[in-house]
Amino acid sequence: MSETGARTVSKALDDDPALLAMMVKDAEHSGPLWTATAYWRGYARRISTELARGGLANLRTNQRLLKGFATGGIPEPELPQSSLKRAVWRTLQAAPGVRRMLAEHRRVLGALYARHRETSQQHARMAMDEIARAFPGLRPPAGIANGGADDAFLWREFTLVPQFTMYLARAADFYARIDSKNVTSILEIGPGLGLGTLAHMALNPHLQVIVNVDIVPVLYLSTQFLKSVDGVEVIDYRALRDAERIPVEPASERVRIYQLAPAQMPRVDGAIDVLCNAFSFQEMEANVCRSYAAEAVRLVRRGVLLHGWVAGHKIGAGGQSAPVTLAFLESLFRDAFPNVMQLDGFWPRLYDGDPALTRLMTK
Repeated sequence: MSETGARTVSKALDDDPALLAMMVKDAEHSGPLWTATAYWRGYARRISTELARGGLANLRTNQRLLKGFATGGIPEPELPQSSLKRAVWRTLQAAPGVRRMLAEHRRVLGALYARHRETSQQHARMAMDEIARAFPGLRPPAGIANGGADDAFLWREFTLVPQFTMYLARAADFYARIDSKNVTSILEIGPGLGLGTLAHMALNPHLQVIVNVDIVPVLYLSTQFLKSVDGVEVIDYRALRDAERIPVEPASERVRIYQLAPAQMPRVDGAIDVLCNAFSFQEMEANVCRSYAAEAVRLVRRGVLLHGWVAGHKIGAGGQSAPVTLAFLESLFRDAFPNVMQLDGFWPRLYDGDPALTRLMTK
């Protein structure tokens, strides 16, 4: 609820178990270069298990679905994969003393979460005001809080969530240097829930096509979320599953969003203005990054926007064989896009980002 007492708006998401089952089955046979690598396999199992249990109900407050690529809801512990360890935990938490201790823990955590949520909303309003001064045409799409976000707030007449503003700050730093008239299409690898997609739409009235590529089952979550957003046409995995080629074509009026599994990338046909990737390349293996980069260079004509840790993730993160550094990622695109700059601006100033973690590469 805003300071004026007006209520925010959120639509429920539609479950599509047949689409999810199709995507999961096909992903199992897509080959090592196009499936979840070690870092994400545990995430994928957790998300699939939770979807089988409860579907998309309360997606935006379900940390079992969102943890690792989005925020929302009170943080919860992640249980071990071992069925024996899970059984031991269920037995322990049923004991009266442990039950009382856990109840008090949840009460304190809930109070801290509520305080953090309010602070995040206040900060986001301030950030929105600052970005809007630089971009007077800023217009966030309707539906950003869909799926039951519990941290939704009103800014002017728009219903937003704090995390959207962080993505908006990154996109604003990009459009402060690249004229939006030159960006009618975007390829994003690893878009997560899709808030980056909506951030680009909010700042770029010339945007016609967005191609999102992500692993299953994260792709399913973002597909169903984006389908609930006003003003977009979502082309899902089912519609493109058997296509020999996937032409990137604009819709007549709405922004068209192609939701692709990684193995579909080699079938994409057309010119895309900009590739965006924020940190997810560094959650892959080096050979997988090379495959994505080769496809991106084939398609992208204007530039590459990277956000990543300079040294990559810590050694062995999530079972990763070796860190993927920002310098390595830069090397994959430098031949095609030799002009390299770091981006200062809203993200470093408002969200403690660091220009050293950014690369804008152009011809």
